[in-house]
Amino acid sequence: MPNITLLHSPTCGACPSAKRLWKELRVKYSFSYREVDITTPDGQELANRHSVRAVPATIIDGRLTFVGVPPRQSAEKALQLRMKPQGA
Repeated sequence: MPNITLLHSPTCGACPSAKRLWKELRVKYSFSYREVDITTPDGQELANRHSVRAVPATIIDGRLTFVGVPPRQSAEKALQLRMKPQGA
């Protein structure tokens, strides 16, 4: 199961759209999801580790995958690539 972390900021205008996208995709796909405010110590540590300079930023399975709000099709493709086939 993929692990999705969304780095966001309370002052970010695009972040609500990114949050909505990932929450909608959780209905269709099974993945672990958490939101981390970049202004918190945990958020700062993640931003430094992944060289994040803008939010929203999506980290999938420990890799910075998207900066900004990804197109739905791109987000779904990223999830599908990390999903285990049935019976695996």
